[in-house]
Formats: sequence, structure tokens, C-alpha cells
Amino acid sequence: MSGTEPVGLLRVLIVYERPSPNKVVCHARCVSVGRSVFPGDAVLPEDAPPDAGTSPARVLRMYRPPVGEFTELTPGWSAAVELEAPEGTDLSWVQPDANLRVVSPTTGTEQGQAG
Repeated sequence: MSGTEPVGLLRVLIVYERPSPNKVVCHARCVSVGRSVFPGDAVLPEDAPPDAGTSPARVLRMYRPPVGEFTELTPGWSAAVELEAPEGTDLSWVQPDANLRVVSPTTGTEQGQAG
């Protein structure tokens, strides 16, 4: 990590449902400093080493009734967040109080990393 780019972070508050091992609907707050979280972002547990081989989950949608869908979750805001990982991936690491960091969906490295 370069240390100069802000890292996207989500803090899981509640897990609503797990429709399958690779899908989770949770309520999460953006706890990043200076970086929002967006649909399409990939996330991993904050403490997962980059070479751990853990498949990231993708943020499918973020919403909060009655407001509706969010195209961006800015720092301090919370919403229901749908996460999905590739078939066969176990998202049991998405638990209340877990911090999820945004990573590059192709490499599994933190966003903003030079490479």
C-alpha cells in the first residue's frame, strides 16, 4: 500500500440474511476517511493478508428505505449492503463488527496501490 491514497472501509453493523454461502445482506457504515464506497467495489476483511487467497466480495447494491438506492456511500453514512462473491466462496467472514476494506477486484490489493 502506498499510504497516500485513502482506503475504503465498511464496518458491518448487522447481518440481515445469508441467502447462500456466497451472498450476504448486511447493514454497514462507511468508516473511511476521505473515501466513499461504491457499488461494484470489491471488499475483503480488513485484516486479511493480500496473499491469503481469500476471494473478495463485490458490493452489488446499497440502499436504505425509504430513501432508496445509493450510488455512493459517503463516510459516516450507513445502509443495507448486498455483497456477493464467486460461486463456491464462503462469506462467513462477513460478521457484525467486521471491518471490510475496499480492494482492487482483479488483484485483491488495496485501491490506490501503485503497481
